[in-house]
Amino acid sequence: MTAPVRWWRSRFAADGILPIVAVACMAAGLLPPSTAIGQEAEEAAAITTAGIRLGNLVSGPARSPESLAHRVVVLEFWGVNCPPCIKSMPALESLHRQLGPAGLVVIGAHAQDATPAEIKEVVDERGVTFTIVENANVAGAMDFTGIPHCLVFDHTGACIYRGHPARADDVIVGAVRSSPAAVLEGRELKKLAAIARQLRDESAFAAVLKRAESLSRSADPETASEAAYVAEKLKAYGQRLLDGARDAEAENPVRAVSLAQRCVAAYRGTDTGTQAAALLREWTQDRRFQDSLKAARQCGQLEAARTRILRALGNPQELTPELVGQVPKPLRKQLADTVASIHDLSPGSAAATRADEIADELGVTVSP
Repeated sequence: MTAPVRWWRSRFAADGILPIVAVACMAAGLLPPSTAIGQEAEEAAAITTAGIRLGNLVSGPARSPESLAHRVVVLEFWGVNCPPCIKSMPALESLHRQLGPAGLVVIGAHAQDATPAEIKEVVDERGVTFTIVENANVAGAMDFTGIPHCLVFDHTGACIYRGHPARADDVIVGAVRSSPAAVLEGRELKKLAAIARQLRDESAFAAVLKRAESLSRSADPETASEAAYVAEKLKAYGQRLLDGARDAEAENPVRAVSLAQRCVAAYRGTDTGTQAAALLREWTQDRRFQDSLKAARQCGQLEAARTRILRALGNPQELTPELVGQVPKPLRKQLADTVASIHDLSPGSAAATRADEIADELGVTVSP
């Protein structure tokens, strides 16, 4: 590749407009077609989900490298001091909510100087629930110079788009529609194509599982094989939801209840759904768990109050005593009561630790 070609490639690849430039250059006779398009496709193919390093979790669901396999992944590099980045978030949140159940994973990778608390404040204000991380990188894809910069990976792990997130919607939707349901872990079903489509909706899992178990006894070997595979993967997925709920019981009771409720809704009438329902009943009768759940929810209310206070104070970089003094005394008393309640309900918990941090930040004195 000549030096001028390398310059154009590096200059425009980050904006997702290199193909346009390449076509223009070919039309002018500056590049042969094989060099302009073929080599670019080759380079894009080298960028895969295997090269993603997610850094540190700031908010949203934790993601492991394994959790990205067989899924369409959107990774957007953004920053709290980048207005176009902030503007793109509602659209990403909408995609996350609409297509997450069908297997889409959305990750916001913060790429500016800011503390985790500052990052979390921005995403909380905008109702962002997808995964937010800091210090992420992707092997072979860190050559861009501006943000927001979006990478889209299909279910095979290949990078199929790089550029501004505003131009990625059709690519993302198309990739999700053309990918197998995430629970199938990349396998295409031929005999049971109709069942494969149903698996994009978690609420259909119980019915599909029963149907698959019945079809696994089919006289047709291919149908029986596919049905057995579906049943195996559905049972494994349900068990992961159940295990996740149990694992989160001590540290994150809100997440634990959410996962158990999902399991009940998806697997109603099956052994897995029955186990999840029994777990919820057990927690309902467990005073200690109910107290920790109430404390965690109160901590969520405290976080929301903190966000509103900081917004009312103009979102300062630093809370000085003068600024803290502007918080009305009745509000400080209400915050102090909430912090005290969290400690009474669940002393030594993650909720209690976070409540203390917020109290210190806002100058709230909590009576012993």
